[in-house]
Amino acid sequence: MDDLFIPLWPPAWVEDHTLSDEQLVAAGEDVRLMSAVRSDQRVLLSVSWPGGRRYLMIDPQGGGAPEAFRAGATSTDPDFARSIDAMWSQALQLAKQILDGELPALGEEPKKRRRWRGRD
Repeated sequence: MDDLFIPLWPPAWVEDHTLSDEQLVAAGEDVRLMSAVRSDQRVLLSVSWPGGRRYLMIDPQGGGAPEAFRAGATSTDPDFARSIDAMWSQALQLAKQILDGELPALGEEPKKRRRWRGRD
C-alpha cells in the first residue's frame, strides 16, 4: 500500500488545533513512537511503520475517553508484527503513565513492568 493514502502524522484530530512539543519517543529499525501535545492539552501518540500507523489521543486531565485508530495495512511478517505490537504496548504504557500523572522526564524511557516469576 502506498503511504500517500495513509493519514500522516499528525492525524485529522489536530484540525482546528496546533501541535507543540513533538517528540520521537522511541524508534526501532522500521517502527517509531512519536508524541505531541495538542493546543487543548490532549496528548497524541503515534506508532508508525512502512505502510501503516496507529494513533492514540488521551486527555491527561481526564476530560474525555481515549481515542485510537489504525491506518494502513498490518504486517504479514510475524517478527515485524511483534515489533509493531511491542511499540504499541510501549505507547499504551506511556499513555497510562501520563493519565496516572507519572509522566517520565524528557528522554527517559517508560518504566518497565516487573514480570511475574513462578517459584521453582
